[in-house]
Amino acid sequence: MSITISNKGDILTSQKLILSLSSITKRRTGMFPIKFRRIALVVFLLFFISQSFAQYIGFGQNKLQYEKFKWHYIQSEHFDVYFYPGGYEAAIYTANMAESSYVHLRDDFRFEITARIRIILYKSHNDFQQTNVVDEYMVEGIGGVTELYKNRVVIPFEGSYAQLKHVLHHELVHAVMNDMLYGGSVQGLVAGTVVPVPLWFAEGLAEYLSLGWDTRADMILRDATISGYLPPLEYLNYYMVYQGGQSVFRYIAQKYGHEKISEILHKIKGSFRFDAAMNSALGIKLEDLSEEWQKQMRKEYWPDIADRLEPKEIARQITKHREDENYLNISPALSPLGDKMLMLSDRDGKQSIYLVDILENKIVDKLIQGETSVDFEELHWLSPGMSWSPDGNKIAFSAKAGDQDALYIYDIANESIKQNKFNLDGVFSASWSPTGDKIAFSGHLNGSSDIYIYEIKNDDIVKVTDDIFSDSEPVWSSDGSKIAFISDRGGYAFGEPLPEKFLMSAHDVNNTDVYIIDADGSNGYRVTDTPHRESSPVFSPDGKKLMYVSDRTGIYNIYIREFETGREYPVTNLLTGAFQLSIDKEGKTLAFASFNFGGWDIFTLKNPFELEEVEVNDTEYFKRLEKEKSVLASEEEKGTDLQDDYVQIPKTSDYSRFVFADLDRRSKKKSADVELKEDDYKLEDGNYKVRNYRVRFSPDIVNGAAQYNTLWGFQGYTQMAFSDVLGNHRIYVGTNLVFDLRNSHISVEYWYLPHRTNFGINGYHFANTYMSYYYGLTRIRDFGAYFIASRPFNRFMRLDFSLNFENVRLEYLQVPWPTERLRSLMPALQLVYDTAEWGWTGPAGGFRGALVLNASPGYDALSPEFTTIKADLRKYFKLSDNYSFAFRLAGAFSEGSTPQNFFLGGVDYWLNRSYSNSDLRNDYITSIFDFSFSEFVTPLRGVSYYDRIGNAYGLLNMEFRFPLINILQLGLPPITFGNIRGVLFTDVGTTFTTKSTDSQKAYKWDPVDGDYFKDVVAGIGYGTRIVFLGLLFKYDIAYRVLTPDLNEIGRPVHYLSLGIDF
Repeated sequence: MSITISNKGDILTSQKLILSLSSITKRRTGMFPIKFRRIALVVFLLFFISQSFAQYIGFGQNKLQYEKFKWHYIQSEHFDVYFYPGGYEAAIYTANMAESSYVHLRDDFRFEITARIRIILYKSHNDFQQTNVVDEYMVEGIGGVTELYKNRVVIPFEGSYAQLKHVLHHELVHAVMNDMLYGGSVQGLVAGTVVPVPLWFAEGLAEYLSLGWDTRADMILRDATISGYLPPLEYLNYYMVYQGGQSVFRYIAQKYGHEKISEILHKIKGSFRFDAAMNSALGIKLEDLSEEWQKQMRKEYWPDIADRLEPKEIARQITKHREDENYLNISPALSPLGDKMLMLSDRDGKQSIYLVDILENKIVDKLIQGETSVDFEELHWLSPGMSWSPDGNKIAFSAKAGDQDALYIYDIANESIKQNKFNLDGVFSASWSPTGDKIAFSGHLNGSSDIYIYEIKNDDIVKVTDDIFSDSEPVWSSDGSKIAFISDRGGYAFGEPLPEKFLMSAHDVNNTDVYIIDADGSNGYRVTDTPHRESSPVFSPDGKKLMYVSDRTGIYNIYIREFETGREYPVTNLLTGAFQLSIDKEGKTLAFASFNFGGWDIFTLKNPFELEEVEVNDTEYFKRLEKEKSVLASEEEKGTDLQDDYVQIPKTSDYSRFVFADLDRRSKKKSADVELKEDDYKLEDGNYKVRNYRVRFSPDIVNGAAQYNTLWGFQGYTQMAFSDVLGNHRIYVGTNLVFDLRNSHISVEYWYLPHRTNFGINGYHFANTYMSYYYGLTRIRDFGAYFIASRPFNRFMRLDFSLNFENVRLEYLQVPWPTERLRSLMPALQLVYDTAEWGWTGPAGGFRGALVLNASPGYDALSPEFTTIKADLRKYFKLSDNYSFAFRLAGAFSEGSTPQNFFLGGVDYWLNRSYSNSDLRNDYITSIFDFSFSEFVTPLRGVSYYDRIGNAYGLLNMEFRFPLINILQLGLPPITFGNIRGVLFTDVGTTFTTKSTDSQKAYKWDPVDGDYFKDVVAGIGYGTRIVFLGLLFKYDIAYRVLTPDLNEIGRPVHYLSLGIDF
């Protein structure tokens, strides 16, 4: 059963369950249009849309459908892969690699899937952000998602086959585990038949089974162990759930054997306690496992302190993320003179471009504010690259700009900017030529990532490379004649056709090397040739040397290659590594980014091309890797089939030969609709059959639930949700059907979402009964239908329109009074702007604003006549990751023969609620007009509900939000609470009435002694927020202010409530 909170007495009309075991880790607001409120449940987030659309301002950023996708799909033995024009080749790769992954997963889990897994493939991250499979906005950094409604995998292809391979396997781990543990849907999770696994377990297992162990994970664990922030298992969070969890499974495989993974999963499936399942499988308590794992990490990494150097020991540290309390300082770009530097940083909570004076070690200016406008929605911090013009007056960078990426040229002195769009799926890593007339960049189109040149004078682009391989990170030689870049092409020659039977799924996409090509696209050749990963090349000013980064010893160190001699040698021996190299025009200064103490900083080195060779030893991970390669080679010579247990070794063999391998069936026999025969999905020539997508509804969830609302308390109901595979068509049904329709809640809603404008239609009937002191048993019925259209202008702004036809009846069931009736046809317009950044209990940065106009034309005697204008402005000042100020100014005015009333006082979802007048609640309920059209205005703490009533109001809220207790461990019961937050607040509000109405409580006059605050209510206080059972509980203590000097305050009022902060 799930619990929902509602602000009015209506059953919720939409439910949107967001995935539990997925790769989504970024926190963001819900992006579904129109109005909703977000609450945390035990294992998922529940989104809903309030029935009374004209009465609630709904914030939230937008998900836009820029493109009208024409969907098709291909099928393999176990998977359906959905794609659209331009994505066929990537779909073939995905189908082949999915089957290859499943061969391993079937062994790892000792389980065979019970239903086909559907994979929805987008050919760029920009397109991926338009998906309706999940409602969460796919911010940069989310590489894929597995949702739990239909166990669908949704992934983008961003130009890198290595990334696609990794993300696909990662998400398939989630999908197979969801099938195994929860039956492939959220239904099993909601039913509580299986305990949810911790995030470190789900994400760590997915990382381990998709990567084994890798250099980047090794870097993070080394830093965490040496720097002293490696937490025990129960506190693994944020990015550590990935690499930390990955490390735990590596440790389990090394100590207990790889086969223990499947045993653990089977124990979890049959247990209601995660810790008990782990104990049963491993024979050790979870806390002891945590201690042993941490001890092993210290054994493995502490010796590196003596053998390797921290970045600050060999270079000058420019940024200090610990002092600035941020995480990212990356993508350094030195100016031609080497006195200034560009960098990407999240020091204000959002990715932005900063100008740094490296001589003074200070920030000069924030040049570009990211993530708050449509022009700079995202600054590509995962694939960064900024560059200066040769004269040092302008910079070039790429960013997501609405429907596609753009290449920007920014004039620093004039603060002018030029946007260049090329109809590419992605634009990354800008590099300005020394001649000043060209900019090289990496462009992604239809599954192909190539090097392009933007010719500034001609305002046109030229393709330098053109093939299936992934090319990235271009950089110019000092004379502008050549471009060095990174590619996964291996030994395949430039400009020559690939072998007839070439399969990208059989190619080693994990190995990247440095290549050089003439600027006109000729004479391309390979520079480095290692089985490892090279990146970030830069030329020396004289063109005789090339500097780059390589992980050939297990750490990303800086290497130099001399072109004349062919000599390659390392010049750094770092603990964690160097990334994103940048040099000035004369080659006297090198800037690079490095990971240290759990964050990213930028360092500079003097005279980098004069550095001498240093000795760099292999890491323990690489020593083990080389040992296993040797064993594997020996076993292969003997003809032994050896499967790697805990380190996946890159292979260049043809994966297609075992894509459909027939392994032992260790579970029940597969049905025909799960496992297809080859003739069912392939043509005679061996190509996949392409099928057109058709809309077919299937259930997402059917379960019982409970909701809490201000007037009626807790209520039970049944919720049902249906949708198609792509999530473009949705049906929601909610009901608590009892006896007959007149006493039942029922709501049926349909949403049409494939295009930019979203449409919804709903029919509803709600019935609530109560015992009146004067009239006995009384029933209120509210029924009708509404239509909604929501048009987003961009990610941050939208216009909503709704038309609600509503009928209300007040029926006296025990006295012979006539039934009171009211009906209305009420249109509403709502303009919303939202750039809010989320904190732990609510928004912590950015701005939110809404302007609402709604009316009832009064078309007959039973219809009220009014026009209402409302405004709600909210500004959040993020002082650091944990501290913020929140300000809100809201007001409304209703005019007409029967204007709306506003009830000021109290808080939303108040569990121990009270009323300013004991009879007022009955007065409110028996007023059929107020029941239908009045609104609660909250929060106003220090007073009870209905403290002020009028047809206009003003409200000011101010809060300081801060961490109160990081960890609270109780002895009995043995419960641990984390991230308990505190708040200090001031609320000031007033209402007034412009003319009398038919409302029974049009205005409440409550003067205070001394005539202070006669018309204004003010309250001050403090409170705490704590997450318990997946719900956010708020406890506030407020005092009404009686005199301006605060010498007199009222008695404390206690508020226990649910829901997020405003």
